[in-house]
Amino acid sequence: MKIFRSLKILFCILSASFSAQTEMPIMGFHSFTPKTSTLENFLKFKEAGFNINHTVFVNNEQVQSALDLAHKAGIKIIFYSDNLKTETETTVLRFKNHPALYGYFLSDEPSPKDFAGIQVLKKKIEALDPNHFIYVNLHPNYAPQSYLENLEYNAYVDLFLKTINVKVLSFDNYPIVNNKVNHDWYHNLEIIRKNALKYNKPFWAFANATIFYNYKQPTIAGLKLQQFSNLLYGAKGLQYFTYVTMDDEYWKMHKFSYAIIHNNGKPTPTYNLVKTLNKQIKTLSWIFLKSKVDSVFHAGDTIPIGTKRLNFLPKKFKNFKTYEKQALVSFMSSGTRKFVIIQNKDIFKPMSFNYQVQTGVSIVDNKTGKMKTAGTKNTIYHIPPGDILIFTHL
Repeated sequence: MKIFRSLKILFCILSASFSAQTEMPIMGFHSFTPKTSTLENFLKFKEAGFNINHTVFVNNEQVQSALDLAHKAGIKIIFYSDNLKTETETTVLRFKNHPALYGYFLSDEPSPKDFAGIQVLKKKIEALDPNHFIYVNLHPNYAPQSYLENLEYNAYVDLFLKTINVKVLSFDNYPIVNNKVNHDWYHNLEIIRKNALKYNKPFWAFANATIFYNYKQPTIAGLKLQQFSNLLYGAKGLQYFTYVTMDDEYWKMHKFSYAIIHNNGKPTPTYNLVKTLNKQIKTLSWIFLKSKVDSVFHAGDTIPIGTKRLNFLPKKFKNFKTYEKQALVSFMSSGTRKFVIIQNKDIFKPMSFNYQVQTGVSIVDNKTGKMKTAGTKNTIYHIPPGDILIFTHL
């Protein structure tokens, strides 16, 4: 009974620490190779708005060097090294008190048959270090059924959370293919949000920032569409795939061109786009970190499968029209303060949004994060591609 109480108290403390975050976690997946783990590159990483570095290392000496450099730059690391599996106790005891450690990476896109083994290693690590979290990232809903062992996607996510009590639910989905948005992505977000609520877990989500397969050069509108949609569904952490350009034979075979930085550490054209977006997200993070999503709806001539249509006039609005254009509408709250956030789901064209509000409504400036009183006249506002418009009231 004492053990049970202790575990329960520990769980509450850890849950509280995630809910009390003051900074939006923004992670670069595959951030550096051991060769590019330099202080200059960590500082450039931080300058782009990242605060968590995900890297796979061969051995613990590489981990030690990266953690030391990351600490100097004010960056945290989620790491995997071969030693984490082969010499778990030695590895965890060596790094668990390092100030740059954020967590341990155990698996990317595991199949159900992998869950038991992940849980065994997770328990072993947590017995040695209960203060850092275990990172596992799940498949998207378009993964082949064989990868999910013929489970429906919702059952796959549910089984994972039943088997492995992670502190954060993470998944990837890269929806912009050949410059077209795969709207089944929103069904994926619906399933993740539902399971995160069911198991009382925060969730993290991805944006694709690389050129490979049929994924074309990232644009600011495409990046905004992905990350703001993630936030409007309730994500409490954001990730980019990938930060560094992958240059091994596997990725060359799959036409991997470039990511946020080249493999020599030099920025690509995507670097400044991500830097701009991360700055905007951090400016608005006082909303996204502290608020809970009460409901999410879609508007337009058609809506994605598995989502709900907005068919009512939101409170405090006299007029609310998207002219049948594709939009995402999220209702959030933080205490008594309410937010109504509209996103333009088009990655090429601005969306004309016609609104009229009652007194007592403010608009949050996207660049400064500050509130300004909204006029009560009928207004048409052009929301840029992928971007958002935020209303708030008490």
